[in-house]
Amino acid sequence: MSRLSLAAVVAVQLAALLAVSALVGDHGWDDGTITVAFSRTFARAGVIALTPLSEIVEGFSSVSWFLLNAAVGLARPSFQGAIFASQALAILSIGATTVLLARACALLGLDRFWTTLTVLTFAAWGCSFAEASNGMEMGLLAAAVLLLVGELLSPRPRAPLLVLGVIVAVATRFEAILYVALLGLTAVSVLRRRAFWIIAVTATVTLAALTGGRWMVFSDVLPNTFWAKRWPPYAGFGAGRLLAALELPGLLVAPLLALLIARWRRWLSWGAWRTHRRSLLVLAAPVAGAVLMGFAVGEHWGYRGRMPYFAFPVALLALARLSASTERAADKGRRRGAIVVSLVTVGLSLTAFPWGELGAARKGAGEFGVSPHTYAESGEVFRRFTAAAALPHGRVLTPDVGGLALCCDEFRIVDLGFLSNRRLAHGGPLALAEVLPAEAPELIEAHWEWASATRLYELPYFRDHYRPAFAGGTKLWLRRDVARAIEDKGLGCSVPQSRPDLQEALRRHRYAGHDLPADRAAFASSGVVFTLAQADAVMGKNPCR
Repeated sequence: MSRLSLAAVVAVQLAALLAVSALVGDHGWDDGTITVAFSRTFARAGVIALTPLSEIVEGFSSVSWFLLNAAVGLARPSFQGAIFASQALAILSIGATTVLLARACALLGLDRFWTTLTVLTFAAWGCSFAEASNGMEMGLLAAAVLLLVGELLSPRPRAPLLVLGVIVAVATRFEAILYVALLGLTAVSVLRRRAFWIIAVTATVTLAALTGGRWMVFSDVLPNTFWAKRWPPYAGFGAGRLLAALELPGLLVAPLLALLIARWRRWLSWGAWRTHRRSLLVLAAPVAGAVLMGFAVGEHWGYRGRMPYFAFPVALLALARLSASTERAADKGRRRGAIVVSLVTVGLSLTAFPWGELGAARKGAGEFGVSPHTYAESGEVFRRFTAAAALPHGRVLTPDVGGLALCCDEFRIVDLGFLSNRRLAHGGPLALAEVLPAEAPELIEAHWEWASATRLYELPYFRDHYRPAFAGGTKLWLRRDVARAIEDKGLGCSVPQSRPDLQEALRRHRYAGHDLPADRAAFASSGVVFTLAQADAVMGKNPCR
């Protein structure tokens, strides 16, 4: 594949990723903006927290991604600007991965046909569009892993690039230490002992530096997100260990089946494997790492292909190396079959394409449920309540914190989703009985399994101190003394839930698609709802009149 052809493929890929990201805008995955919010707070206030008033905690999954977005944060971008910057960083990382994939094809000695097929299959992968539009970090990890793979495949691995690859990989995802360790072991098996020691020493130093820094800043040895994922509802996704282990092979089921059927004798012949044993060992390491990690932690939180993203281009390389070594150059029929298999693989991967986010952006606010856009809208509603109560800095307990922290940094945000709260991350759902009275948030917004997992509605402190409230399309709970203060000023009132206009508004509230029966029952139990005495965009008039 010529440099001009590669440049054309990367240009088209970047343009497509940019177009989809621009269309999605701030309607993507709220988790993507958690790191962005931490980065902006660090850039502006010098503390590692969701907002300057929030708890200092490592509530993000990627140190390198946090630092990159913090560098952007120094320019003080707007809400949309910060989200677009994270999308742009993801797009550049994915583009770099494509370039490094083409380089690995050259190092493997693949001809133009197999190189082009491998690069195009990855460039059109649906999961890349989800990663880019959500501004996530897995593209950076894929680039770091491919950089290491390329150096181990090259005749003379370069120490600076090996060091760079190890540092970026380990700093991008905590679990990447396993992937780097497996690559280090393959370095010994392919007679790259110098590369092994470079990888081993760099990985050890990087891990020690991250752990030491984590202890100094957070008094912890693991990221807060690691502890949080042990509890429900996250832990519910950890049940399918076998399914998670087979996620990466599942992404390649079409080419695996087709190639095995077409040339199983040659694939299983010792000659084909022996000829490329060293390169296949290197390529097998990240794939094995993805399978082992999937089995260890179970099904992950997010779209299919996200966690094994880094290993997908390496798996394509391994398939191309095996297939290229077992076919005759003149066998045009098999090459046509390989093209069909590649197209089927791309087609199946489009299940990870961000269709929902695009639909939300097309329909407008509130259609996707929980996104940075909808949480920014909820943040404006929270501001209306705190302004009515004359509170300079409100405290909010809520499970989706990215968009809220990014839009409204005057709040102290307590994360009902555990990621950004140390006590909840370590103690689990039962710790909310201690956290709730200790934080005493003025506002609570809860939906889906976050309330049921923590038994929020059953807690005595919650029952005694909070009442249902509604404004601007957002259902929430307001602390009773705050509601009284607003009512004493004539700025709020209690409204019977039986009112037709309120009933209609509650049926289509912002997170209606994510409510559970327990949420609705708890909200309706008192028969009244507190609301603000001002015209409401959702109800269409001043509800207190």
